[in-house]
Amino acid sequence: AHGSDATLAYHGGSRSSFSLNLSGSGFVGGTATEPTENPVTNDEADGSVAVVQGNEQEQVGPDCTVNFCENDLASGLLQKYKINVPEGQNAANCEGCSITMELIFEGEAWLSIAFSEDGKMIGSEAVIGIPGSIPQKYMLGGYDVSVIQLMPEEQQTLTDASITTTNGQTIMKFTKLMSEPGEIEILFGDNEFLWAHGSDATLAYHGNNRAAFILDLAAVGVAIGEEGATNPTDPPVEVEDNRGNVPNAIQGLGGGQDCTVKFCENELTTGFLQKYRINVPDGQDPETCDGCTIDMELIYDGEAWVSIGFSLNGRMIGSEAVIGIPGSTTLKYNLNGYTDNLVQPMPQEQQTLTDASTVFQNGQTIMKFTKIMKEPGEVEILFGDNDFLWAHGSAPALTYHASRSAFVLNLSSGAAQEVTAPNKGLWLAHGVILFLAWGVFVPFAVQASLLRKLLPEGGIWFQIHRGLNTISLALFIAGFAISVATTNKEEQPHFSNPHRRMGLAMFIMAILQVIGGIVRPHNPPEGEKKKPVRVGWEVGHRVLGVSLLACGFWQMYEGILLYGVKYSTDESDEEAITIAYWVWISVMIAVMVLGGAFFKFRN
Repeated sequence: AHGSDATLAYHGGSRSSFSLNLSGSGFVGGTATEPTENPVTNDEADGSVAVVQGNEQEQVGPDCTVNFCENDLASGLLQKYKINVPEGQNAANCEGCSITMELIFEGEAWLSIAFSEDGKMIGSEAVIGIPGSIPQKYMLGGYDVSVIQLMPEEQQTLTDASITTTNGQTIMKFTKLMSEPGEIEILFGDNEFLWAHGSDATLAYHGNNRAAFILDLAAVGVAIGEEGATNPTDPPVEVEDNRGNVPNAIQGLGGGQDCTVKFCENELTTGFLQKYRINVPDGQDPETCDGCTIDMELIYDGEAWVSIGFSLNGRMIGSEAVIGIPGSTTLKYNLNGYTDNLVQPMPQEQQTLTDASTVFQNGQTIMKFTKIMKEPGEVEILFGDNDFLWAHGSAPALTYHASRSAFVLNLSSGAAQEVTAPNKGLWLAHGVILFLAWGVFVPFAVQASLLRKLLPEGGIWFQIHRGLNTISLALFIAGFAISVATTNKEEQPHFSNPHRRMGLAMFIMAILQVIGGIVRPHNPPEGEKKKPVRVGWEVGHRVLGVSLLACGFWQMYEGILLYGVKYSTDESDEEAITIAYWVWISVMIAVMVLGGAFFKFRN
């Protein structure tokens, strides 16, 4: 490159790249030749740049500030563009520079060119042209057409914008400012662009008609990729997209990878891989497909049962799953609860999987199957966002899972995102409050009664017993209220599982226990025989108290398991909490049983 004077500034058209072989430069067949003195020339007539190799000139591309440059995006889709530099400005640091662009498509369809900061669709901006309307600027908020939103009116700054269908071609033209406040800047250098077009003039899913590419506007009409430059007429360089963990072409209006052509991959967790491909019959559209199926593989590093679940809400209960057990038939199941006996195979007429198998080989458990995406009475698998669940065991036998999680997978793009259930803080508060009530204050209250001989005389044991039970009741009411309010917030049915029903039963029993304590028959003076009503009350009070305490211990353990399932807690953390819980409860039980027995037999 060279400038037009001695000040370092934009070089205009006076620049190019060229290859020079230093092992042969200036020599042909051992005979010296005169080296070229001026390898780069600037053709003032048409703005093109020539490179001299040996003694011949070869034109490699036009100057895109003088003439339109061309880029063949795909078969039947051509991009033309020219950078408009105001007088007195240079393109490299230009204020007011604009780009005039044309997209020419062989056929009638909507067209789009998008501007991105990372080569991904979501968060990018696009100019979309629909035949019969004026091309406008859009925000690409997601993969569905409903989240492709027009920019506000004050940002609709395109000029000379039009889209027409002429002689079997759809031609979109517009001029856009390269630098606009609050928008992605088009650089006089490398730019990440995305293109897409539809199959007709209605804005809808683009299918396979999209890709991402890098275009260097400072080069002589050259689209470049990671390895360097390509000819402007070559197909654009595909950019790696890590969504779904599969390198593929980044999609335009609605996709990350085409999972109808080849298997897409999604790493569910370390050592657990999901692979899938959608099978679309000829003449069908995947979005409204009748008879579409999905091929799926789960590959687990180890020997264990594996499962993929299909859900309407990201929760296990009420979902459906395909479960594979090495050495057994791979089947469809209804997930009716958290225990093994509530995970039941579907009826025989619903066992419609094909090519289904689960094998253990080379240290891996591999489950494969093909499933119809839309089946009567079952959760539909959509060509869009799906709530999926995965799980695996620690051994081949189907028992409580070793690991599990929920995630959303968009089958039109391969984009996967792990799902975190809401209201984690509220349920954690519920658990902590009720542990204090039933794991701390109630056991201490019982111990105050059983070990009263260790306390000063004068009825102080009763004051401690009553005070601790009062605190535990207040905490129980607070924890119960949090549970009811949070369940209502999540729009879930109340008292719909054993844990919730047991909680309601305990709440009623605890209120009766307190009322019984308030209206209890008084103890007779020392030396007098207790009346039958007092004896009956004492027996009932103790039986109900022991029952409540046992239910409380079970409830707290069940709550730890439910919390772990709901929020996919780390297995080691859950195990540590469970061990710590049972150690504490064992100490409480030992003090009550051994201490109570000691003083009973001593008396």
